Amino acid sequence: MLTREESALLTLVGPATPMGELMRRYWIPALLSAELVPAGRVKRVRLLGEDLVAFRAPDGTVGLLGEFCSHRGASLYFGRNEAAGLRCVYHGWKYGADGQCVDMPNEPPASSFTEKVRHPAYPCAERGGVVWTYMGPTSPPPALPELEWALVPDAHRFVSKFYQECNYLQALEGGIDPAHISFLHGVLDAGDEALRDLDRASAGFALAAQLEKAPRIDVVDTPYGALIGAERDARDGMVYWRITQFHLPFHTMPPTDPKPDPVMHSHIFVPVDDVNLVNWCISWHPTRALTEAERSAMSSGASIHILDYAPATSEAYGDIRPAAHARNDYRCDWDAHETRKFFGVPGVGRFLITAVNQRDFPAIQAVVLMIAIVVILSNLFVDLTYSVLDPRVKFS
Repeated sequence: MLTREESALLTLVGPATPMGELMRRYWIPALLSAELVPAGRVKRVRLLGEDLVAFRAPDGTVGLLGEFCSHRGASLYFGRNEAAGLRCVYHGWKYGADGQCVDMPNEPPASSFTEKVRHPAYPCAERGGVVWTYMGPTSPPPALPELEWALVPDAHRFVSKFYQECNYLQALEGGIDPAHISFLHGVLDAGDEALRDLDRASAGFALAAQLEKAPRIDVVDTPYGALIGAERDARDGMVYWRITQFHLPFHTMPPTDPKPDPVMHSHIFVPVDDVNLVNWCISWHPTRALTEAERSAMSSGASIHILDYAPATSEAYGDIRPAAHARNDYRCDWDAHETRKFFGVPGVGRFLITAVNQRDFPAIQAVVLMIAIVVILSNLFVDLTYSVLDPRVKFS
C-alpha cells in the first residue's frame, strides 16, 4: 500500500510537480481530429491542470492555447477563429497557433507591443485521427509515438473517450489489474446471457471470469514500462495466461481474446488534473478492417468503450461525461445484481467507472505502482534523457 505522500508524488500532475514534468515530456492525446472544424467553434480542453482552448484555423492548422487572454484574462473560448489566429473578443488581441500575438487593434498603428507578447501555446500534430500535443521543454519536440493503432488505416480502428472522476493512476491501476475480472465482470450462472455479453467485448473476459479467482501474478520490467502476467489454471492440464502491458507514462494494453484473429485494445489514461482524467479507449486490428459486428459491439458499450453520454455542456469534456454516474447509481440493475451478476451495472466499460471513481483514496495497491516509484521517478530525478524515457516506443 502507498502512503499519502507516495500517492501525491505519483498523482499530482500540475506544472512543477515531478509526475507533471515527466508527463509533459511525452506527446499527449488532446482530442479527436474530427472535433475541430476549419474556422469552426473553439473547444475547451484541460490537461495536466492547465485550462486550454483548441481550434482549427481556416487553413486547417490546429492551435492549443491557454484559455485566458494574456491581456485581461478574458476567455478565448469565445475567441473569433480567423485566418492566422484566434482573436479575443474583449480588446481584439489576436494570437497565432504558436502563441505569438500578431495583432493589437487597440494599440496605435506605430506600436510594436505585439512583438513582446507571447501567449501560452503548445505544438500539436495529428496522427491516427487524434490531435496530439507536446507540453514539454524540448524544442523541437520529439517524434510522435509510433503506436500501431495510430498507424493502421481508419477502417481498422475504433477510438472513443470518456471523462472519469478520479486521478489517472486509480484508473490505470484498474487497466492493469488482472484479478478484478473474476469479480467485477463475474456472472453467477455460466449459461447466462451476461456471459455472452462479456464474450462480445472481445477482451477475453468471458473465459477468465469462469476460471480461478486468484491468479498467480508475475511482473517483468521492460524498457518502455512493465509487463504483467496473470496465470490461471484452465483445467485438463491447461494454463491460461493473460498478459497486460503498461507503457510509459499512461498507456495500457490489456490482453486480447484467446481466439483466432483477435481485436487489439488499448487505454490511455490522460490526466485532466490531480483528480480527474480522460479515458481514451482504442480498439484495432493490425491487418484488416473491423467488422460491422465488432463496431456494433463497441458502439453499444459491450466492449471497453462508453458512448452513452450525459447532455453536453461547453465545459472541458462536457460532451463526454457518462450518463451513468454515482448520482444515479451508475444505472445499476439491482435485480441482475442480486440474481445473475456479481455486479449489476450493465456494460463492460461502465464497470471500471464505478470501481475507481473515488477521489480521496491515497493508499492505492497495484503491482505497477511500486515499479513506477522505483523506476520512473528514479529516472526522473537522475536522468530525463530519452534513452530511458522514450516516448517513441512502439506498442508491438
